[in-house]
Amino acid sequence: MNRRRMMAVARAEWIHIRRDPRSLVVILILPVFMLLLYGYGINYDLDRIPFAVWNLDGTQVSRDLIDEFRQNRYFDLRESVLEQRRIEELLDERKVVFVLVVPPDLGGTVGAGRPAEVQFVLDGSDTTRASVALGYIEGVLNDFSGQLQAQWANRQGTQVAAPFTVYPTILYNPDLRSRPFIVPGLIAVLLTLLAGLLTSTCIVREREWGSFETLIASPAAAGEIVLGKLIPYIVIAFANVVLSIVVGWVVFGVVPLGSMALLLTASMVYMAASLGIGLFFSAVSRSQQMAILFAVLLTFLPTILLSGFVFPLRSMPTIIAAIAQIIPATHFLVIIRSLYLKGAGLEILWPQLLVLAGFAVVIVVVAAGRFRKRL
Repeated sequence: MNRRRMMAVARAEWIHIRRDPRSLVVILILPVFMLLLYGYGINYDLDRIPFAVWNLDGTQVSRDLIDEFRQNRYFDLRESVLEQRRIEELLDERKVVFVLVVPPDLGGTVGAGRPAEVQFVLDGSDTTRASVALGYIEGVLNDFSGQLQAQWANRQGTQVAAPFTVYPTILYNPDLRSRPFIVPGLIAVLLTLLAGLLTSTCIVREREWGSFETLIASPAAAGEIVLGKLIPYIVIAFANVVLSIVVGWVVFGVVPLGSMALLLTASMVYMAASLGIGLFFSAVSRSQQMAILFAVLLTFLPTILLSGFVFPLRSMPTIIAAIAQIIPATHFLVIIRSLYLKGAGLEILWPQLLVLAGFAVVIVVVAAGRFRKRL
C-alpha cells in the first residue's frame, strides 16, 4: 500500500468536489435542513413488552399481581430481580422496558383495606415504548385494583377506596418528551442518506465522464484508489456529524449526556461503514442513476423501516429483527440514543461499536475487491 499514491488519488477527488461548489453546499446544508424540518414535524404520541419484577412482599396478593402481568399478552416477564442494583443494569442493557417493584407487606396493607403504593421503574429513553408501556401498566393495575375492591366489598359488605397508588419512576427521559428521542435518531438516518449519496457515484462517475481510463492507467492499486476516494468524504462526513450535533444542541436543546469523544468516534466509524456501502454500489454499478437507486433502496429505506428508528425491534417478527442486525444503523442507533439519553459509556456500548468497526472493514475490503482496473 503506497501512501503517496493513495493521497494523490484523494487530492484529485477533492479537486473534483471543489469544482462543483453548489453540490458541496447542498451536501453540508441538506442534513441541517432535514434535521430542522423533521425535528419539528415528527412527533411520536407494542406486544410482549419485556419487564422484570422485584418482589419484596411474597404474599398471595403480590403473586396475584405479578400473575396479572404475566397473563397479559402485552407483557413478557424476563427476570425476577433479587437486588436493587440489578434494576439499573437491566435498563442500561435494554433487556427490559420496566421493572415492577412490589413493596414489603403489600398483602397486609391491602388486607387491612389501606391504599398501597406500587412502584415501577421505567426506561424513558425510547418515548414510543415508554408511553405505550405506561398506559398498559396503569391499565393492568387499575383492573387488578378493581378486582381487589370487589373482593373486599363481597367480604365486608362495604366499598373501599382504590387499594393501589401507582408510583412511576421514569429514568433517562422523565418527561417522556419525544424530541430527545427523535433528534439522535434523525442524525443517524440523515447521515446514512448523506453517506450513501456521497460515495455511490464517485467511481461510476469516472466511467460516465470518460476519466476512468486515466484512473486505471495510474500506478495506484485498486485498494489505494478505493481508500483514496473514501478519504475526502470522511472529512466531509465528519463536518456533517459536528454540524448535526451542534444544530440539535442549539435549536432543539438536545445535548448528549455521554462522552462527546465517544460519540464522535462512533459516528465516524459508522460513517466509514456507510460510505463504504455507497462505494461498493459505485464500484458495481454502470450508471450514476443505478448507483443512487441502490443507495436509496438498500441503505436509506432499511434504515428508516428496519433499524428501530420508527418501529421498535422488539415488535418486529423474529426473521425481520434478525435481518435488522445486518444494517449498520441498527447498532449506531443504540449507541447514539444511549449516549444522548442515558450517558452510557464504552463499557456498555463496546459490542455495538465493535460490530460497526467490523462492518466498516468488511465493506471497504469488499468494495476494493469488486473494483477492477479495467474498462
